[in-house]
Amino acid sequence: MGEWIRNVRMETGFETEGDFVYGSRTESFDIQVENGKVIEIQSAGKRDGFNAYGNLLLPSLQEMHCHLDKSKLGVPWQPITPANSIVERFTQEIKELDQLDLSLQERARNLIDLELANGVTFFRSHIDVHPKVGQRYLEEVQDVLHHFKGKLDYELVAFPQHGMLRSDAYGEVKQALEAGVNLIGGVDPSSLDGDVEKSLSQTFELATAFQIPIDIHVHDRGEHGRETVKTLLDYTKQSGLQGKVAISHAFGLNDFVGEERAEVFTELAKTGISVVSSVPITGVIPPLEELRSYGVQVRIGCDNVYDSWSPFGTGKVTEKLNRYAEMFRLTKHDTLTNALELITGQPLLLEEGLPWLQEGMDASFILVDSSSTAEFVARQNDVMASFFKGKLVYQKGGV
Repeated sequence: MGEWIRNVRMETGFETEGDFVYGSRTESFDIQVENGKVIEIQSAGKRDGFNAYGNLLLPSLQEMHCHLDKSKLGVPWQPITPANSIVERFTQEIKELDQLDLSLQERARNLIDLELANGVTFFRSHIDVHPKVGQRYLEEVQDVLHHFKGKLDYELVAFPQHGMLRSDAYGEVKQALEAGVNLIGGVDPSSLDGDVEKSLSQTFELATAFQIPIDIHVHDRGEHGRETVKTLLDYTKQSGLQGKVAISHAFGLNDFVGEERAEVFTELAKTGISVVSSVPITGVIPPLEELRSYGVQVRIGCDNVYDSWSPFGTGKVTEKLNRYAEMFRLTKHDTLTNALELITGQPLLLEEGLPWLQEGMDASFILVDSSSTAEFVARQNDVMASFFKGKLVYQKGGV
C-alpha cells in the first residue's frame, strides 16, 4: 500500500461576484502515493501519513533556463569584470571560473540546493561545449546530477557559447550529444557566427540526426534578430521539428511591426516554437503577454545567478514570475493564478470543481504557506515542503 500525504488544500475554482474574481475556493484532501504516482485522492480524514497542516498544494516548479556550470555561489563576493563585448566576456569567463577556490561541482551543487529549497525539481541547464573547454564542464555537471538522482529531473543543452561557427564547435557539440545530452543550443547565429543559414543548418542537422529539441539563445535586435527568427521558422518546418524548438531571450521579437508582426507571432504558435525568458527589467524584454495571446508557449528561467555575467540572481524562479506579473500588470486574481503555468508547465484549474491534481499523475508537487495560487505568485510565500515522485526532497527546517 502507498503512503498518505494528508490535510493538503487544493483550489477547486474561483470565488466570483459578477465579473469580479475575488478569491479561490479550496478544499482539504488526503493524497495516497505509490511508486512515484498519485493513486488515490480523498477528502481529508483521519489517516496516518505526512501532515501538510493545511498548506496549499501546487505543482512542482521548473527552472527552464540556467547555467549550472557558471555560477559562483559559495565563493566570496566579487563584482563582475568589465567587458566591452560578449566575445570579451566569454573569453575571460573561462579563466575567472577556473581560478575560483570552489570547484565547478561544488558551485553547481550550491545552485541546485538553492533552487530545490525554492520548490524547483526540474532543471533545463545550458552547458558550455566548445573547443576551449571540451567536454569537461559537461562531465562535471553530469557527475553532480548523478548525486541528485531521485530528487529531480533535468535536461542538459549542449551549448556552443563561443559560437557554433566562430569557435568551430560542431565536433564538440556532436560528442556531447553522443554522450546523451538532451538538447542542442546556440548563440546569435547572425551577429556572433556571422552566417545565419550556415550556423542554423549545422544546429538543425545535429538536432535531426539525434532527434532532439533545440533551445537557442537569440539576443540580437533589429535585422539580425528578425532574420534569425524567420530562418528558425523555416528550418523548424523543413526539419519536422514542430513543437521542439525554443528561443531563449528572443529580444528581436520586439522589432516586428504591423502585418509581419502578426504573421510571425501566428507562425511561432503554429510551429510550436516556444519562448524562454529570464524577464530582464530593461526595455528589451520580448512582448511576452502578446505572444501568449497568439498561443505561443512562454516559459521562465532564472538564467544568471551570481556569475561572470551578472552579480544578481537569487535562484528563486518565483521572483522572476513575480517580476513578470508586475511588469505585465497581471494584477487580477485569476490572471495571477493562471500565470503560475509559466514556471510549472501545468495549468491549474483544469475543470471547474476539481483540483488540478488527478489520480495517475506524478506525485511531484510543493506545499506553500499561502491561501491561493494568486497570493503565492504576488507575495512569493514560503515553500514549506517539496515532493518529487512521492519522495520528500525538501522541508523547511530540514528533511
